[in-house]
Amino acid sequence: MITNERQYRITRKKAADFARVIEEFDVASTERADVHPRLLRAELDGLRSQLADLREELKEYEDLKSADPSAIPVGSFEELADGLIKARIASGLSQRALANRLEIKEQQVQRYEATRYGSASYQRLCEVARALGIMWNQHDWRRDERQRHPGQMIVPGDRHQVRRDSGRWVFVDIGFSRDKRSCGIVIDDSEPREVRYGDLVSEIAREMEKCPSPLNLLIEAPLSIAFNANGNPTGRKIEKRGTQHRYWYEPAGAAVLLATMHLLRRLHDVPSSREVRLFEGFASFKPREARSSHADDVLNLRSVAWGEKGTIVDEDGLKMRDDDILQSAFAVSGMDFGIPAVVVFEDF
Repeated sequence: MITNERQYRITRKKAADFARVIEEFDVASTERADVHPRLLRAELDGLRSQLADLREELKEYEDLKSADPSAIPVGSFEELADGLIKARIASGLSQRALANRLEIKEQQVQRYEATRYGSASYQRLCEVARALGIMWNQHDWRRDERQRHPGQMIVPGDRHQVRRDSGRWVFVDIGFSRDKRSCGIVIDDSEPREVRYGDLVSEIAREMEKCPSPLNLLIEAPLSIAFNANGNPTGRKIEKRGTQHRYWYEPAGAAVLLATMHLLRRLHDVPSSREVRLFEGFASFKPREARSSHADDVLNLRSVAWGEKGTIVDEDGLKMRDDDILQSAFAVSGMDFGIPAVVVFEDF
């Protein structure tokens, strides 16, 4: 499905290119005497089929732009994603305009629509539907929502949600160790604790089950990664300060990323009907003489998230260069949690 004007222009150009190739096919085929006529016919049929598909997509988009939004059928939960996209187009709203109504980034709306709202929580679906004026029987669809994979309730948090009153907060400083208490955790305004890695899942899962509001989960680990235009790993802007760097692909960053991947893989399967917002914590640059603990790190990150000191960096502020490519650190394992906002503790 075409979802925006840029895709429409690209598809229209592709259709014109296919039409030109088909028009010139008979002339070109005379120069391919060594190819059997049946193979040439099959090739031509394939080109015509692709052109028909492109024209069908173009017509659907053009028809939607002139359609009545209230006439968009949304008869079941399974039809909701396409219904939301079609209603937005029929309403004359761009993805940016919808993002402004929801107070989120345009890129988040683009990701939602590209994945057919597969990572959106029930709460977010309600917000989008209200913004578009779509109504449905929420009681019946709540039942359908509980049948969704729990991993679809984990979404990237954005900078506007980094505040004390946006939900219940869990701050985690993660580390791998066979025996030591290598992780720090603090829940809301409680006292910080140092726990073993194996205990983190049960700690966080309890919060996912009992928390009536969205759960904000901040993990001090790379939750997004970057590649340059040549496909090679590159650092993110927050990972370099002067001559110092703490790139995600270096040994320390890679080890923490691996620990986090296993943690999120297990949380991915924890039953929950509640939205879990992921945030990245970054507290890697500390004075050389300073001593810190896992408990100190989660307290420092909490102080930033709750507005005391530090900075919040969103997707636009992570790239070293404009042509760098950012992606979820866990997309390769089948868990695409988007690009969460980064809470940066600065002690200098």
